[in-house]
Amino acid sequence: MGSEMRVSPFFASARNHVYPLRELKQLRSIEGAQLAGTVVRRELRDPVHGFIARSDVEQQLIDSPVFQRLRRIRQLALASLVYPGALHTRFEHSIGAMYVAGRIADAVGLEDEEKRLVRLAALLHDVGHGPFSHVSEPILETFASVRPAEPSKQIHEALTKQIILTDKDLARPLSDYDREKITAILGGEHGDSLVEGIVSGPLDADKQDYLLRDSYFCGVRYGLYDLDRLIGTLCTFSDESDRYLAIKEDGINALEQFVLAKYYMTAQVYRHKIRSITDLMIDRAIRLGIEQDRIDWLKRAFTWDGSPEFLEAYKSWTDDRLINEVLSERTPEGYAKRLFSQLAGRRLHKRVAKVRVAEFADPLVRNRLASLTRGQMLALERKVGELLSVDPNLVMVRIFVFDSVREQSRNSESSILVVTEGRRRKFEEGSQLFRSIDEASKETIIEVYAPVTYPGARDKAERQREYQSKIRQALERIGGEVLEEGKDEA
Repeated sequence: MGSEMRVSPFFASARNHVYPLRELKQLRSIEGAQLAGTVVRRELRDPVHGFIARSDVEQQLIDSPVFQRLRRIRQLALASLVYPGALHTRFEHSIGAMYVAGRIADAVGLEDEEKRLVRLAALLHDVGHGPFSHVSEPILETFASVRPAEPSKQIHEALTKQIILTDKDLARPLSDYDREKITAILGGEHGDSLVEGIVSGPLDADKQDYLLRDSYFCGVRYGLYDLDRLIGTLCTFSDESDRYLAIKEDGINALEQFVLAKYYMTAQVYRHKIRSITDLMIDRAIRLGIEQDRIDWLKRAFTWDGSPEFLEAYKSWTDDRLINEVLSERTPEGYAKRLFSQLAGRRLHKRVAKVRVAEFADPLVRNRLASLTRGQMLALERKVGELLSVDPNLVMVRIFVFDSVREQSRNSESSILVVTEGRRRKFEEGSQLFRSIDEASKETIIEVYAPVTYPGARDKAERQREYQSKIRQALERIGGEVLEEGKDEA
């Protein structure tokens, strides 16, 4: 059989060498009736999880062109401009998510068929990502000519479903049944919250992998937590109509560690100012390339129309291809080429203001600034352009709410459940640490970036103070003007 080997449920006796206990446990994560006797190719040595074994079907999916494309889509876009090691991709993350999903399935006692489908769903959950991962999503939403059939779904989710259901290379190892079940799990339509929660939920395999992986490749320790303990204390909770992924009382400390890891990675890595500006510059380059430079191929690449033709073209786009196409001689000079040239040379825009909305004394102004419309943000960008004497198209405003760590312990669907002797309660009620944290403690922050330069350190400090003051005043005026308009209307 060459490099392939037939594997029984007893991995140690199936090979002519001895594994350390930890690696043996990892290899056994795919054992079970559904894999016993199937062909398993070589193990993949992952820097985060150690050895990861794959079934023959899983290996065929990994070898498919649409999955191999994920090697060229970075997990954190251009975060390597601040964390040089952050060159990891959606490819290895997807394999890691598959591995973790299998371990969770084992821990909660899923049936063999459910485990098989959960691993496949986790493996394929990112195949619909566009260039620069999440940076593509709002651009696709803006320029789409149709909307997903399910109004609640985002376009990248619709693209993932479309790829799984129609890609000919995925259809070879997967039956129609498999593809329908996988897309149902990913779309929240499977009808079993336990199965869906392993792939997408507050304790899903996606988060459990990317926190450790992003922390490792960024060279930070914010995302570390005890994966073995967390998975070892996962369980299920059932009511009259459904099953849910939950955690035992003994796992509360491990869960606290996991939630704090997510919180600190968000604060220190995902919202780092250099990560933010690179995302904003990519987004603005593509938008201006479509709207101002009138680059036809760029518009076609991001104008989803639901057609098979769009999908085939979409599957060919990667980070490097997009950069190379924009910077090629075929693309005319304009905003897109200028911004991507700056990114390629790490000539980044500067953050000229960071304003906490809570700093404003008037509560009405605070409320208005916390919900700026797109039109108001554009007005602010024009005003900042005038203040700094720069092109307002290159001024970028970002507003975000930084939730309390308690709020970040849940996703939009539910709180994490803790089960004790058949009873359930919310995690934040069972954790002494999280009970002491003010749930309402959250910040709304407005950041402004612009293409400015500073001749020297002293000049930089003085100009930063000047810019901060002027932009804060502009924000206060915008809030006040809107309020005055409201009073006049009344």
